[in-house]
Amino acid sequence: MVRRALLLAVLTSSARAAAADPAPAADGGGDADAPAMAADAPPGKSFHGPFQTSRLFSMPVADVVGAYMISLSGDGSLLQQPGALTSAGVLAIGFGDIAQLEYRHTEAISVTGVNAPLPGVGVQLKLPIPEHVGVPAIGVAFRLGVPRDEDFDGTRVRETVTDLYLVGRLRIPHATWLTLHGGARISSAKLELAGDPTRVTAHGAFETDKVLVLPTGGYEVAMNSEARIVGEVALAPQFNWRPGDAADPTIGYAVIGRFGLRWALLPEITIDASLGYQIDSHDTSPDSGLRDVVQQWDIRLGAEVFVPWGAVACRTVGAFCEERRKHSKESP
Repeated sequence: MVRRALLLAVLTSSARAAAADPAPAADGGGDADAPAMAADAPPGKSFHGPFQTSRLFSMPVADVVGAYMISLSGDGSLLQQPGALTSAGVLAIGFGDIAQLEYRHTEAISVTGVNAPLPGVGVQLKLPIPEHVGVPAIGVAFRLGVPRDEDFDGTRVRETVTDLYLVGRLRIPHATWLTLHGGARISSAKLELAGDPTRVTAHGAFETDKVLVLPTGGYEVAMNSEARIVGEVALAPQFNWRPGDAADPTIGYAVIGRFGLRWALLPEITIDASLGYQIDSHDTSPDSGLRDVVQQWDIRLGAEVFVPWGAVACRTVGAFCEERRKHSKESP
């Protein structure tokens, strides 16, 4: 988390300097009419956007960050585990306007009962469907889960979740301030216990796995050009096991929701403040009150920084420049 905070600080200061760079005069500082990825474009022009996020909070949307773009985001909370900073992050690199590679943390409920995001690497695609009024955009995201290990009195618990998302995004024609998101998450969840003497198998460890089809949805309400209200509600895999419990571990699901405010501090920097909650399906009953139903809640602060790496490479080493790409297409 410290490295991520330092990197965000460096990128933020660089972006501020670039955004504040005035349009160049006739001293050779750049051509104000040049494309953003031209070698003679003003340094600040590349950081003026527009920029497009590829997520709500944890839910992917039917958009990608864009060609020659890097998105680095993270958030943290001191309330989910008092005294400890819990964090999650996303690193996305755009290739073309329809694909991105990413490393991110995906939502899952740990055996501790806390929403402890699991790491994953994957790819996100926006289907090349022409956009029309009333026709939703469609996106697909695949995230290959990276195992996370925890230790409980000599018993090693390994949790893994691999996801396939199919999501849609619909902008309401007569309410341009409202955008709806929805879709399904297909999760392959796996739980392994090693070192538990009560559960020794021929392979030396107890394993259980399950495939879950989970709905997910969200919304965006634009308050103005710089601020919007963002919310999402989804089902997420939940690992159930307690040390010393005679019952075998199981994999179920829980409801996770989050809503908050997203504010564009600068065109290339957005700030998030959100409230999240968790509802465990196996702990609810008709007589449960609100305090019994909501098992966990937290307040998280986060940020997302966009870096136009293609424009930076053009200005520094002369690669990926727009003139060079045009010339290469015209060459036989």
